[in-house]
Amino acid sequence: MQAPRGTRDLLGDELLSIRHVMRRMDDVFRRYGYEEIETPIFEHLELFTKKSGSSVVSQLYAFKDKSSRDLALRPEITAPVARVYIQRLRSRPKPVKLYYFGSCFRYEEPQSKRWRQFLQSGAEIIGTDDPAADAEVAALTSHIMEDLGFADFELRLGHIRLLRELLSHAGVKNEAQDPILRAVDSKEESRISEEVRRAGIKPAEEKLLRELIALRGEVSILGKATPLLRGIPRATAALRNLQAIIDYLPSLGVKNFSLDLGIARGLDYYTDFVFEVYLGGVQVAGGGRYDGLVEQLGGEPTPAVGVAFGIDRIAQTLLERKMVPLKDRLNCLVLPVDASVRAEAMEVVTELRRAGLAADIDLMGRKFGKAMEYANAIGVKRVVVIGPKELKKGQVIVRDMVTGKQEAVARQDLPRALKPVA
Repeated sequence: MQAPRGTRDLLGDELLSIRHVMRRMDDVFRRYGYEEIETPIFEHLELFTKKSGSSVVSQLYAFKDKSSRDLALRPEITAPVARVYIQRLRSRPKPVKLYYFGSCFRYEEPQSKRWRQFLQSGAEIIGTDDPAADAEVAALTSHIMEDLGFADFELRLGHIRLLRELLSHAGVKNEAQDPILRAVDSKEESRISEEVRRAGIKPAEEKLLRELIALRGEVSILGKATPLLRGIPRATAALRNLQAIIDYLPSLGVKNFSLDLGIARGLDYYTDFVFEVYLGGVQVAGGGRYDGLVEQLGGEPTPAVGVAFGIDRIAQTLLERKMVPLKDRLNCLVLPVDASVRAEAMEVVTELRRAGLAADIDLMGRKFGKAMEYANAIGVKRVVVIGPKELKKGQVIVRDMVTGKQEAVARQDLPRALKPVA
């Protein structure tokens, strides 16, 4: 029997890479003053359909429980965090800064580096609309990518309010904008043309939209956006907001970024500043401001901004580039030369484990020669040989499996002798 389509079993170097990414992210989140949160893997279906409508159900793992309640495996974690904020955290001093790790589920066609069950991490700042908060989330994202060792990641910044206001100016308002924005997010020309046609956008406004989403590059492109949006006051205000965010970035250590005014993001709740991160042309993170989500879920009007990372994609890229510091699973394997000293070998492995070392012992009762073959097969670098003659002298033999050299070591010195192993 195989794992379900779109899922995978994680072990070995692949899992080591994922845990490495999570540890580094956790460290950076904490340094920025975020508090960890964990939400249920399944939620009420309404949490995810309230904003996106019932059409989103086809993309979810939705089901009824034994009491006929409509539930869904979470497709992302921002909405659950917003729910927790409404239920338990809204009376806290603002802003509330939270981070998380967790599995998410989307019923999509499996692709390279894309699975139906995937690991997501993220951070949210809830309760402030200050552009400095948007800038901090972008800086946090940049810091994490740098901390993981990526020198070639692309941080692309945009502002979805520009697109929304332009569409409103063209007569397309509120939820009617969402299919167009999803088409823009897909970057498929035929899909964009079809949604523009369905919305009845006039050729002049379509030309304006296409010119805006084509603006990519240095900060100077804002100068090209200004005349395009002249006469749309709220879009002009959004440009000023984007400039204010950009102005904070150098002070926060962010120097490498570009603008992409065609970023629309795939989720409908984004309202203003948005951004995406790419590695080798593959998107690995994204986020932005979602000032309406808390209110849509039943809370008071509350500004918020956040980011989510695709841990699987990042971890796999690290492995492909051989950038993961893969550690040996064991410091040593303890082997008795025969059954007469097996109990003493167990005592030695226990002492090593209590000294903080990763040590194992043969649990198959193999003859010594076969046990040494096993040590070679699992790639352990050192073997501690327990023999009756050495034990009488208070010693053990440490054998280097790479060089073949071995030496007698006093039993009490064994932990210290083994710790330098790389």
